[in-house]
Parts: sequence; structure tokens; C-alpha cells
Amino acid sequence: MSQRKHAVPDWLTQLVWFVASVYATGALWYFLSKNDFVGAGLSVMGAGALAAVAVYLHRLDDRSARQRRLREDLAAYIDDLHPIRERSGNLEPPQSEYAEWVERVSQYLATHLDASYVTRFGDFTGMTFYTSSPNSGLKRDLEGRAKRLHEFIVEFGGQE
Repeated sequence: MSQRKHAVPDWLTQLVWFVASVYATGALWYFLSKNDFVGAGLSVMGAGALAAVAVYLHRLDDRSARQRRLREDLAAYIDDLHPIRERSGNLEPPQSEYAEWVERVSQYLATHLDASYVTRFGDFTGMTFYTSSPNSGLKRDLEGRAKRLHEFIVEFGGQE
């Protein structure tokens, strides 16, 4: 069973919440009992600032989790491409299966990212292909789209 890796350690977020609560309760009431309204005001501001830091740390962790999910989903689409690649050299290449795969990936990119990723997914500018088989057009498309998905994975913090 693998444990989830966090961008921000849980202990740090919990520590920030703890210190914020100390300022918000203990320090505030201490200063109020001493009629030190400047100290009480500073306690409230400190608690607010620390709460804002804690919320920011939560958001960082949520962003990291979203990027990880995107990387995993894109990698699964690359895995789905392997059987199509293996049959792409056949006399009857799997054109319809490939077209369905492209449509599924394009829908995912449009839904979970934006239209710019769909455009890039189908654009092979800057790529060089070395195929000279009867089905070289399909092989070029397969390799180009797989390479774009790899690039997207790297953009979301994956390893190169």
C-alpha cells in the first residue's frame, strides 16, 4: 500500500494551525485579561496571518495532488496506446481504434485542462519522424501524440 506524498508535509500544516489557534485563543484572552488591547490586536492579526499561511499550504498540497492525478491519467492514456502501436505495422492497421483513442484523450484534455492542450496534442511542430513503412502516417501520429503526452506529464512535474 503506497502512501500519498504531499508537497507540504502534514506536520507543517498542522503546526501552523496549532500556532494560529494558540494566538487566536490563549494569547488573545491573556492580553484581554491584562487590558492590553494592543497585544490582543496583535494576537488577532497573528492568528489571521497564520491561518492564511495554513490555507496557502493546503492549497499547495491540493495543487500537487491535482497535478499528480493529471500525470497518472496521461500515463494511463499512453499505456492504452501500446496495443495500438503493436498492431500499427499490420496490413490492416487499427485506424478506428486509434481514432477512438485520440477522441478520448482530446475529450479528457478539453475537460481537465483547456483547448490549448488539445491543439498541442495534434500538432507535431518541431518533431522529426523516421518511419518509412506503408503505415508511416499512422506511426507518425502515434509517436507524435505519445510524445506530446510525455511533454504534458513533464509540465505537471513528472520526471524527464
